[in-house]
Amino acid sequence: MKLLTALQKGFPEKQEDSHLKLLYSNMHPETREEIIYRKNGKSIDRVIEIDVATGSRVKTTHYDYFNDKKIRSVDEYDRKSGKKIRTVNYVLYKSIDEYDINSGKKLRTINFNIKDETKISSIQEYDPETGKIITISIYKRDGKTVSIIKKIDPDTQKVTSWVNNKNFASYTPVEPAKVMTRSYDNIKIPEKKDREDIARLIDNLYRNQLKFENIR
Repeated sequence: MKLLTALQKGFPEKQEDSHLKLLYSNMHPETREEIIYRKNGKSIDRVIEIDVATGSRVKTTHYDYFNDKKIRSVDEYDRKSGKKIRTVNYVLYKSIDEYDINSGKKLRTINFNIKDETKISSIQEYDPETGKIITISIYKRDGKTVSIIKKIDPDTQKVTSWVNNKNFASYTPVEPAKVMTRSYDNIKIPEKKDREDIARLIDNLYRNQLKFENIR
């Protein structure tokens, strides 16, 4: 009896070998890959991932022309319809294009910070009919807080209104100023006497080798 108990403890009936389980799962993959090479027959152009059950594309990974180990972009597709729903771009900076699953038209583009791809820099929203940009949301440095929202006319592509984060609660569109004031328009030229006093002060500073930060 003691021997039987020891054997049961040493070899429990429900114990599973994790290594064997992993090997078994790999024998029945949900997707398969097709590798497309460039004309030279060596470097990889793209890798297409296909759903085994439906035969539809799941993902296409595009590689850089000069370095086939560097990903240029990734297209993601709906498993049922096979239509593209998202594209992740890695050229210059990371951005994500999202598409309408029915029409296939672009809905919005999320642009990330060039130095930190976890932070959003801006989001562009598109008109479903024309495909042109109608809204631009600009984010603060934290990559989470919206700073400015601009509304754009899809026909003229001109800004029709904008609102900053202080007015998000009411969201009353504010028309941009028609005439911009140049920074140098409001500069006043000092009087002749004031100019002479300033020149005299500068001469004294250089003569006595004084620094402006020492003046109180």
